[in-house]
Amino acid sequence: MIMRNATANIFCLLCLYPALGMAQKFSLSAGVKGGVPFTDLLTATDVITGAPAQVLSQSDNYLVGPVVQLNLPFGFGVEADGLYRATRYTLVTNNESPVAVKSSSWEVPILIKYTLPTPLIRPFLGVGPVFRRFNDAPPHDSSSDRGLVAGGGVEIKIGALRLSGEARYLRWGTSDYGTSLRLSRNQGEVLIGILF
Repeated sequence: MIMRNATANIFCLLCLYPALGMAQKFSLSAGVKGGVPFTDLLTATDVITGAPAQVLSQSDNYLVGPVVQLNLPFGFGVEADGLYRATRYTLVTNNESPVAVKSSSWEVPILIKYTLPTPLIRPFLGVGPVFRRFNDAPPHDSSSDRGLVAGGGVEIKIGALRLSGEARYLRWGTSDYGTSLRLSRNQGEVLIGILF
């Protein structure tokens, strides 16, 4: 009899647990993220030999933009960023004169996130689609505007303020490359965020 009552009580608690979790309030956070890529936006190859072309210099290589996050129960959330990326390169391709390449784009990753409910430092993981739109002409004839993003990092909550640091890996879809100068399919970036 005691065992049956204990089992019934546990069963009731398990049935009520999702409802108790849903009673937690949904919340919305907004802020800004910025950082730097640790991979090149462009690659260049010598069309005759297939060897990598020489990159003489690069500058103005950064990402910055707004972020919005919907916080859900049980540590889940949905984050959407609008990251502006500016890049400037001086390249030598096919043993020709240096070519200056300047490009800017918007990257819009939409991540499903899970954050561990630890007290002070909260690790998190995220995965989802990413979209890209160039503000000017793409750096070559065809470009990939869709891909996947995955990453992880840590978040520190100080009152209403949340500080985060993370690393992300982006894999862009294939394109029909017809030139020696092309967009890199693999991209990595490090970001720091401030959310309220």
